[in-house]
Amino acid sequence: MFESGPGGDFSTYVGKRTGAVYRLDLGKVHYQHIPLADLLSPAMQQEGSLVALPQEIRCKLCGHVFSATSIPVDAEEIVEAYEL
Repeated sequence: MFESGPGGDFSTYVGKRTGAVYRLDLGKVHYQHIPLADLLSPAMQQEGSLVALPQEIRCKLCGHVFSATSIPVDAEEIVEAYEL
């Protein structure tokens, strides 16, 4: 997940088809009034569907969907992601 704070507020999605990570700039939704569906549209066309993190974490073993409102961070890792 991408950090929200002085650098911006973001939502994180993972593509179902490729597993690519997408970072959605929520500033575009809140301050520029661009509809969420418009911003997600290119990724949806590429992926078919997206999984929102951390709201839709699915267990690969049992299939249960877990949801998290916050996740403690013990280290930072750089990931390759597409910005929407």
